[in-house]
Amino acid sequence: MATRDSQYENQRFLVLRRYRDQPDAFLYGSILDSAAIECFLADENTIRMDWFWSNALGGIKLWVRSADAETASSMLDEDVPEKFDVEGVGEYQQPRCPKCQSLEVSFHGFNKPADYARALLGGSPLHRSLWECDSCGRLWPESSEKPPATLLTSVSSIILIVLTIGNIGAVLLSAMAAVQSVVSR
Repeated sequence: MATRDSQYENQRFLVLRRYRDQPDAFLYGSILDSAAIECFLADENTIRMDWFWSNALGGIKLWVRSADAETASSMLDEDVPEKFDVEGVGEYQQPRCPKCQSLEVSFHGFNKPADYARALLGGSPLHRSLWECDSCGRLWPESSEKPPATLLTSVSSIILIVLTIGNIGAVLLSAMAAVQSVVSR
């Protein structure tokens, strides 16, 4: 018995959205997953391995069933809530941009490689955690307070510097001994 195409029309998948970056694709995919709307991301693994391919492949594609497309699209178009309840914590107030009052903000943590290298050399971190407004691009610190400089932090930095210098010295001595043994042969 032959089947008609119309019988399977609602089972077909279509591209609902395209995302250049993984975090956005994963976020919106998880929104649909939490609403029990079947979806999947295409080209995510290729772009995860080398993000430069994102533009060439047309980004990460969010696929949904044709029957769920309208519901999924309306869910993804909803505005960011000002506040919501978090189980076990209470009410969470969404931060706003101090410039344009937008709720479309994201959080950026420390620049770990730069801050760890600076701490290793005895300094304090230059970078602080920042919020960024997705609407106007403004950056502002999470807090205006500076972390206290404690004796323990200073002592641990000095110990790390001494250990690093000791390790470099040991490597240089080993290299000199190897060169000397080769020359004396």
